[in-house]
Amino acid sequence: MGTVDVYAGPQKRDTASRASLEKETMHMGRMKPFVSLQSKILRFTVLLVCIPILLIGLFSYWKSSEIVEQKVSASDLNAVTQVGLNIQFMTDYVHDTSLFLIQSDEVRRFLLSGTQSQDNIAKEQAVMERFFLHLINMKDFIHSIYLRGENGMTFSTSPEAIGLDGLMLDEVKRLRGKPLWFVQRRGGHEMLSFIREIRDVNNVGRRLGMVQINIDLPYVRDLMKQQRIGTQDNYYLLNEERLVLASTGDAHVYSRLPAELDYDNEAQGGHGYYTVAMGGQRYLVTYAGLGKSGWQIVHSVPLNEVLQENSAIPQLMLLAMVISFALCVITALLFSRRIIRPIRQLRSLMLKVERGQFQGRVEIGSNDEITLLGRSFNRMNERLHEMIKLVYEAELKKKEAELKAFQAQINPHFLYNTLDTIYWMSRMEKAYDTAQLVEALSKLFRLSLNSGKELTTVRDEVNHVTNYMIIQRRRYEELIDFALEVDEEDTLNGMTVKLILQPFVENAIVHGIEKLGEPGTIRVRIFRRDEQLVFRIEDTGTGVDIAEMERLMRESGGNNRGFAIKNVNDRIQLYYGQEYGVTFMNRKEGGTIAEIIQPWRYGEGKPA
Repeated sequence: MGTVDVYAGPQKRDTASRASLEKETMHMGRMKPFVSLQSKILRFTVLLVCIPILLIGLFSYWKSSEIVEQKVSASDLNAVTQVGLNIQFMTDYVHDTSLFLIQSDEVRRFLLSGTQSQDNIAKEQAVMERFFLHLINMKDFIHSIYLRGENGMTFSTSPEAIGLDGLMLDEVKRLRGKPLWFVQRRGGHEMLSFIREIRDVNNVGRRLGMVQINIDLPYVRDLMKQQRIGTQDNYYLLNEERLVLASTGDAHVYSRLPAELDYDNEAQGGHGYYTVAMGGQRYLVTYAGLGKSGWQIVHSVPLNEVLQENSAIPQLMLLAMVISFALCVITALLFSRRIIRPIRQLRSLMLKVERGQFQGRVEIGSNDEITLLGRSFNRMNERLHEMIKLVYEAELKKKEAELKAFQAQINPHFLYNTLDTIYWMSRMEKAYDTAQLVEALSKLFRLSLNSGKELTTVRDEVNHVTNYMIIQRRRYEELIDFALEVDEEDTLNGMTVKLILQPFVENAIVHGIEKLGEPGTIRVRIFRRDEQLVFRIEDTGTGVDIAEMERLMRESGGNNRGFAIKNVNDRIQLYYGQEYGVTFMNRKEGGTIAEIIQPWRYGEGKPA
């Protein structure tokens, strides 16, 4: 067989489509699980309406919670920032006060009065007492001021402020005028102390002493407590080394924050907020910087505590979502019941029709598709009632036709007997060629009638075309070389539509080899391909016009040649479906290949 370069005919099914179709066929006998229309409407409503409402509600709840959380966080940031500004005001005030004291003539005279008389020293101390008390009384957060000179002169507004160890004094000297902050406890009182060196403004190389200004640490704690927003929140005042200077909780001085809270917030620009998990709870942590000092205020509070008072909006949205979902389901249930009620009535009447009761009618009470369905049922019911009579009358006519057909069997039997007589007379006269032709014609005629059946076996179809070729080869002598192959013996037991090979073999002879004017070959192959039965007729004739063959198979009329081929194609598609039928191909070496494709069927046309 040569290479195919031209193709015409119906598309072959791909393997996946074929498998799917056969799978459906295998399950046609099984009843699918019953699902009521009301259930389908409810499911559809839930999918199309309720689920989107649920998703939108959940998104709105999540978004509103997020907005509330952001607003609470921003509000807390404002509070923390305000605490930071208040503490920064105190530290700035202390710093500015120290500069004022350093430049004060009264302080300079006091620190230089060690060489004066006791009366003058007493006068200077009286001046300093009035001067410092005025400074302390101006601000409530100033606990005390302590002055110490290199000449041994000291002054303090409170006994609790007196006393510095040697290490602290050495550190002050090392800083050479830069301030030092530290926390100390004197006389049971905690103070946030500021200390710096004093030098002579007229001779900066000369050290006169040092000044210490103490801030009341409980005052700082009270300032932070005023901004608390819960019962479990805490404020922390951190120095530039991120050590605790003061807190509203139980954190020790110069301790570090818990690792979960000590986020790298310096990278956040000095102020902001974030959430952390600690002890099984989520905490909102807010921080704010105190100017250029490097200090920070850090506030931590359980998130659920701050959101508790602001959760009304998300809860209302969640409630609205639940109510909307319930209303949606109830509406769908009521709507589906209204639709199902007339359908159930229609089904009840159909069951009566199945039992042969044709008197029922659907009551028309609305104007919709179900009403149209009811009207159609009423018309169908009336038509069925009329058809019963027609079927009964048709059965009577069928019996009459069968009787006539039985009587007509006499004519074929007469023809068979006549041909049989001619066959034996030819053999008696030793006209064996004539006897062979008569025998082939008798078998051809008998197989063509096939007892009135449309389906036949592959074996009988092979015998039919073989007898046809016996007659044709006598006519064309050695002009035709005919070969027939069947792939398996069992293929002969398959079922097919009768008289499908002879028109194609005749077409190959008359329109192929005979036009060629020289000996040619006709080869018939019958084989199974996957779940298909294929009849392939191949000849070495002149070939065909593919477009012309397609047109002949499409048109209802046509010449005898086209009618026979179209008849085969139509009968194959009638019995087995539009995906089967006849295809034509031209061979490169010349000639034609025709394929008749049908599903493989065994026995009485059932699947193998």
